[in-house]
Amino acid sequence: LFHCGMRGLFPAVSAALNTILPIEKLRWISFGHVEADECGAMNQWLAAAPLAEVAVGALGCDVSVRDLADRPPRSLADSEVLDLGDRRVRYFATPHVPHGWDAGLLFEESTATLLCGDLFTHLGAAVLTEGDIVGPAIAAERTFMATAITPATAPTLRRLSELNPRTLALMHGASFNGDGRTALRDLADYYQQELLNGAGCPPVS
Repeated sequence: LFHCGMRGLFPAVSAALNTILPIEKLRWISFGHVEADECGAMNQWLAAAPLAEVAVGALGCDVSVRDLADRPPRSLADSEVLDLGDRRVRYFATPHVPHGWDAGLLFEESTATLLCGDLFTHLGAAVLTEGDIVGPAIAAERTFMATAITPATAPTLRRLSELNPRTLALMHGASFNGDGRTALRDLADYYQQELLNGAGCPPVS
């Protein structure tokens, strides 16, 4: 399970999970960074799934999750793999990308699916598309200014692009099937230009 949802969403999300597998068989819980919509229901999931462990990046464990979680979490190093049997997910530390010191993402290797969290956030239904997601993500960024644009933002996205993902699984908006490498590089180019332009910086008096 990647993202726990807010506490109030637990009944609906757990019911949806139960259509796929019994909740008590859930083994791993993860999320992109500590924020209510990502991990608010974490302890409700742990209570309902006695075999489950929270698995997040080492920094997240150290600064928040080890204290917040009702059971000790599994600390993941950058590029560490969790073997799920017929699937393998690799953890990538992405500090401040898109936001949060503890940020990180998972890549499922057999299906080339990047679990994007808040990357490419845009308005619209949570469906699957082969259309443009970069333009809508840029439009949402200009509205919400949720991304921490630093010198590391574009290089981090370009590192993820080298995974050649075929599916970009978004938390907010339509997920994407297609050339994930190019989408990530195009988003990196946008943030690189925004950094050069001083985006979001207050005027100097």
